[in-house]
Amino acid sequence: MKTSGKDVYYIEVVGRALDVLEVFVHEQKPQLSLKEIADRLDQRMNTVFRLLYTLAKHGYVIKKDKQYELGSKLLDLTSAKMRHTDLVSLARPYMDALLERFRETVNLGIMMDGKVRYVEVRESPERFRLVEHVGGTDPLHCTALGKAHLAYLPFAEVRELLKIYGMPRVTAHTLDTLSALKTDLEKTRERGHAIDDQESMLGGYCVAVPILNGAGQPIAAMSIAAPNVRLNEAHVKAVSAALKDAVAAITAKLNASSPAPTKAASKISQAKSRLTQTKVICS
Repeated sequence: MKTSGKDVYYIEVVGRALDVLEVFVHEQKPQLSLKEIADRLDQRMNTVFRLLYTLAKHGYVIKKDKQYELGSKLLDLTSAKMRHTDLVSLARPYMDALLERFRETVNLGIMMDGKVRYVEVRESPERFRLVEHVGGTDPLHCTALGKAHLAYLPFAEVRELLKIYGMPRVTAHTLDTLSALKTDLEKTRERGHAIDDQESMLGGYCVAVPILNGAGQPIAAMSIAAPNVRLNEAHVKAVSAALKDAVAAITAKLNASSPAPTKAASKISQAKSRLTQTKVICS
């Protein structure tokens, strides 16, 4: 995007960095080389390299085998935006209904800074329960909420995220290798729900379903968490079905309440999708 040199408020280097991101909007390839980006911008390769290096440092692009693709930081921006939209208010009545039906803790979480952050919680009335406080965080790789997000990201991004934030072994059941996690995420995507079977806490069990945007990207996830004496494999079918119904209704209302995306925003979504303290939870 070109602007007039008379605009004293315009910071040219910021504009150039945003121009780099917009190249991915207009291209039909998930990955681009430095030369391809420089050619599209009609800029020197040295200049574009420095912009890409800076964007990569902040997580907005990822460099892999001399190719560049959009990074997961863009999803963090989406998550931040979602916190100021109707998501939580739309989810509350469905969380209340799930709580009333199952009498177990219901959580709503987003992916932020390499972790799951809880943005709404409905606490079980049972004396022996799992619960998290709003604003709390947990790892991505060993929670159902986290895996519900990761399953819908390109695995290259998952690998990059976990390289930065690690895969600590929280319990003896935690999946702490990329190969094991990849297999679990593939199963999660196939069945449409994630499971945490004592991976983040001994004696805990959790089922989560992702909330996806129109491009199939995760913007949040909803879960039901409980001690495994009350929630386990025998209950997954009913719990996951109820969560999927709730998420479908929330997604429909989110789409209905949101303005239609601009052409550029739609293309950014398509480009990104192509890169295909009571310790609580398991969420």
